[in-house]
Amino acid sequence: MERPVKDGILYVQHCKFGKRSWRKVRAQLFAASPSGVARMEKFDVRDDGTALEKTSLRRCARRVIRLSDCVSVGPAGTESCPKATAAFYLTTTEKSYVLAAEQRDEWIAQLCQLAFQGAKATVQSSARTQPSPAVPMEENSLYSSWQDLTEFLVLVVRTDAAARCGLHGHYLLSALPQSLTLKDPQSHQPLLTWPYPFLRKFGQDQTIFSFEAGRRSDSGEGTFTFSTPRAPELCRAVAAAIACQQQGKDAPDPRLFCAPDPQLSTQGLESQPWGPGAEEPQPSPPLGGAQPAS
Repeated sequence: MERPVKDGILYVQHCKFGKRSWRKVRAQLFAASPSGVARMEKFDVRDDGTALEKTSLRRCARRVIRLSDCVSVGPAGTESCPKATAAFYLTTTEKSYVLAAEQRDEWIAQLCQLAFQGAKATVQSSARTQPSPAVPMEENSLYSSWQDLTEFLVLVVRTDAAARCGLHGHYLLSALPQSLTLKDPQSHQPLLTWPYPFLRKFGQDQTIFSFEAGRRSDSGEGTFTFSTPRAPELCRAVAAAIACQQQGKDAPDPRLFCAPDPQLSTQGLESQPWGPGAEEPQPSPPLGGAQPAS
């Protein structure tokens, strides 16, 4: 019989009609073994907050998250959490979760070990089978972290512009040096591109990132909204890329992503958080007198 490597109470955030709420669950983490894959299993708890007994735990509905599908795990410090807890996000290839726990750092560390340690060991094992190069070489940690800083798994929130372009479900949104690019999450093939000079404005509100495209963009004008736990990072990545275009640099310095800069703005395009209830914002009129840069 499999034994969980971690067992405890978590809170799962749900968003309905723009209102966020938390549901208490019991979660168990299992390592990969001959009898099962690495995974998180979630069970409901009683209304009084006590966990279900082991006998009934086997019979109640359970939800399984395969950790092999995990894309990223990390703290989400801006969330309003239940008492004595802290929030963190768990992003898979199919869904993004915002969770809260009393021992947040322990959950994050255990999830990272189960989700990514096996893949790292496989890569290292494969590397050992290759002939050694004449010159000693080390991995460039800056290169490996660049994609993490600029590529985000997002969920499309329905807007008129998104419906017109046939967008629904999960995608990868990349904040490239010259443009925002929407990619297929499986093949990583570009689907839509928005050069920064064709964006009228952009901003984020907690787990929502939104921008207004001008009429000269490939998608046509309209507002596009995406849900992601890393919305603040995505907004800072866009602001940093725009700042580099203004300064004539090829690519932004990753250190620019560490903290927001209120001075990052350009003509016809400004960083501006969307107000509360912005899960489905309406397209805004063009900014008065501001024309997109050519």
